[in-house]
Order: sequence, then structure tokens, then C-alpha cells
Amino acid sequence: MTRTQDRLFWLEERQLAPRWSTAVSGLVNLAALIVAVAIVWWVFFSIEGIFKLYTPLLGFSMVIWTLLIILWQAQLFDFWPLSRGFLENAHPLSKGAVLTLITIAVYLLLLFGIVWFIIGRLGITYFNWQSLAKYGELGQDMLSTRETASWAMLCLSIPFFLVGVWFMLGIGKDLFHELGQPKFGLANWLFVAVIAIPMYVIFFHPHLGSMFYPKQIYAAVPPWWESIAQTNSAEYTVGILFCSVIGVFLALNLWDGWPFDLVGRQPWRFFYFALCSLVIGYVIFRIQLYIFDYLWYEAYVGGQNEANFGWRYSHTVTMANFVLVIAIIQNTFFGPAYEKMNRIVGSIIKTVVAIILGLCFAWAYYNWGPTLLGVTEGVSHPSENASAFLILIINIVMIQDLFMDRWPGYQLKK
Repeated sequence: MTRTQDRLFWLEERQLAPRWSTAVSGLVNLAALIVAVAIVWWVFFSIEGIFKLYTPLLGFSMVIWTLLIILWQAQLFDFWPLSRGFLENAHPLSKGAVLTLITIAVYLLLLFGIVWFIIGRLGITYFNWQSLAKYGELGQDMLSTRETASWAMLCLSIPFFLVGVWFMLGIGKDLFHELGQPKFGLANWLFVAVIAIPMYVIFFHPHLGSMFYPKQIYAAVPPWWESIAQTNSAEYTVGILFCSVIGVFLALNLWDGWPFDLVGRQPWRFFYFALCSLVIGYVIFRIQLYIFDYLWYEAYVGGQNEANFGWRYSHTVTMANFVLVIAIIQNTFFGPAYEKMNRIVGSIIKTVVAIILGLCFAWAYYNWGPTLLGVTEGVSHPSENASAFLILIINIVMIQDLFMDRWPGYQLKK
């Protein structure tokens, strides 16, 4: 079996070029993205569509886990079990279809097969909405228990996402490099799980235990961050940790990896990468809270909607995602236009464009979303969370980029 370190990953090896000019190729991809997002949203997620998965937490948990599995396939497992010949020669639509089906299969096996069906039925009640309705004796209907279970699955994704990013980008092939696929991917994934599961227990499980009456203090300690955050909600930890993930991808798409590329030697690179992501994430988190205070004055205990501490913490993720969506689209579809520029100048331009268009995107979503997407009116309605829609967009961009070689606007150099 070939050592992982002895060969390039497919993403390192492939070379893509715009099919036409950068502007035309990018616009063609953008048009294809808009059509794909509209179809997927209205068929699977919209409350006025067919499957109505946007509840909103069920839809949010689904798209965030799907995105994570897409990244695992590309960055940890190097598209195993597909052969290099298939990746090189198959039509982008064929590759996209096969890899997307693999993503869905892994999602169903991991989340509904293991977490929902096995753990939720035989171990932890709040991972299965049927178990909550059966054993909870809280008088909850199936919709409310489904939202609680979806929130638990969403919370479980956060440490897996953060630690996964640390390993995929902060370590790369420096650990277990003597192994070939799928042993390399599985070894790294298990290492991620060993760190992520205790993080979930510390940063999220206390909140899930406190959601019930009486509080499950013998199974989950009271949330230790309550005196710091003025709330017992895990929206506080979701905000900080997921903003840390967003900070990494903003750096990759806007600043060509700076400042994460300043340390190259292991193990210091890993520790620096992890610490740097947390610092940048906390800065993003705090800046947005200051902006929220300016717009809506200070939150207070017992406040509703935008006056609630938990709402503000979780919506730092939402607003940061508006900027991240623009940053990823700009770099993925129009990146070659910036490659000819000075690195600092290009990074500044990309950052300014992402912030301005991201804010415009947020304004358009909250004003036109109810008409175009069927979402609830208002920024702070309890049944509205734009992050589900935004991460769905990122999912489809990643499918275009990682699975389909940025088809149709780009082509693979043979």
C-alpha cells in the first residue's frame, strides 16, 4: 500500500483552469450555484416545499454535518474508495453524483444509524426525538422533541468540525503518514473523535441536561459558563467555537492562509493553528456582539429574541456566515483574478468585497427571503435561522469545487 506522504492528495495534484475568461467562468458557476441552491432548498428544506426539513434546527443540523462529511472525504480520505483514474477521467457530473451519494450514505449511517438509532435509543435520550417523547414525560409533541434532538446533533457537530479543521489543515499528512487509505483517514478521524467527544461533553452536554425540568444535575453538571455568559445556553459556546471554524476559512479564502501559515514545524504548527483559530474566532465573536449592542442596545436576562443573550451569541455565527459565503464564492469562482495581484493588495480587496457584499446579502435575505425562500419574516423570529440556508450554499459550492472540479465554469487540465 502506498504511503500517504509519498503521493499527493487529489486536491494537491489536480490543476483547474477557467473554461473561458475568469469573469465569464465565475459568473457561469455562480448562475449554476443559484439554480442548484433554489432547487435543493425548495424541494428539501423550505417549509412550503416537499420535505420541509427546515424546522429550522433539523435542517441546520443536516447541512452542517453534510458539509463536515464532504470535507472529510476530500481532506482525510482523499476520495477513497474512488480510484485516481475515475477522478481524472470521469465527467464532473458523474463524479459529483457518486461523491454526493457517498456523502449522503455516510451521513445516514453516522447520524441516523449510530447517533439517532443506536445511541439515542440505547444510551442518550436527547439524541432521538422518539425516545424523548416516550421517556421524557414532558408533554412535548414530536415537533418540539425533534428540535431538541436536532439541536443536540448540531452541538455534537461543532467540536468535530473545529478539531477536524485543526487536523485537516493544521496537521495535514504529518500524522500517520506511513499509512495508506483508508487507514490514514480512519486513524486521523479516530484521533479527532478522541478529542472532540470530551469537548462536546464539557462545552455542550451541560446545556442539554439543563433543558429539562427538573434539570438533570446527576447526569449533567449545571452549565459552568452561566456566570460568564449570563445564560445557561450552549449558544454561547456554539458562537465562540463555530466562529473559530469560520475564522479559519475566512483566512484561507481572503488572506491565502495567513496568519495560519506562519509556523510550519510540527508539533508547534498544530498548537499554533488551534490557538490562532480560537483567538480569531473570539475576536469575530466579540466584534459582532459590540455591533449588536449598538443596533439593539444591551441584552438582558429574560430578554426575548434580539434582546436575549443566547440569540445574540448564536447569531454571531449567522452574520459571520453571510461574509463567509461571499468569501468562498469569490475565491473559488473568481480566484484567478486575484492571483496576478500583490498578495497583500489582493487580500485587502477580497476582504473589503466580502464584508460589503456579505452585509448586502444579509440585508437582501431578511428583506426578500420570506418571498423568495419561504422563510419567516424578521431577523429574530424563533423559527428563523439563516445559517441553515447559508451552510447549504457552502455545501453546494464545495460539491462544485471538490467533487466536480468547479464545473461548469472550470475544467480539469489533463
